[in-house]
Amino acid sequence: MRRILIAGCGYLGQATAGLFQDAGWEVEGWTMSEKSAEDLSSKPYRVAAVDISNAGKVSARAGGFDVVIHCASTRGGDVDLYRQVYLNGVRNLLGRFPESVMLFTSSTSVYAQTDGEWATEESAAEPKHEPGKILREAEQLVLDQSGIVVRLAGIYGPGRAARCRGFRFGRVGNVRHRARF
Repeated sequence: MRRILIAGCGYLGQATAGLFQDAGWEVEGWTMSEKSAEDLSSKPYRVAAVDISNAGKVSARAGGFDVVIHCASTRGGDVDLYRQVYLNGVRNLLGRFPESVMLFTSSTSVYAQTDGEWATEESAAEPKHEPGKILREAEQLVLDQSGIVVRLAGIYGPGRAARCRGFRFGRVGNVRHRARF
């Protein structure tokens, strides 16, 4: 059976884990805290508390995975937390699971466009702020190991998408329509 590690079992990670579980994969999810792992104990896959920014904790984990997905979040943390979770987390996962395919969920904040101009996959990924630079460095580590980087925009968890809901139901600015999603 194919095995996948979801390093970061928050909103995105849980959704991803569920999809892989339903597709017949053996899934293991990691969360930062014991409480989060306990809260997810009813999931149909194994969940463990592992701080991916701690090389010792990551290297102490047994087993191997076909795929490792890094989708941990700083929850809006500062630059030091970005460095710990994204950069050190990627280093530690790549070091522990060098044979696994790594997928890193990055952000469109790595693009230099900040004044409303369009950003596409061909746009230069030359961030101007430190968190974006850290993400870009983590991306490059993954790419250097033949991994996959996805840059996501506008990811919101339950109860955090008020602006999107307002737009969808025609309650933002001069919007007078109902979007269909």
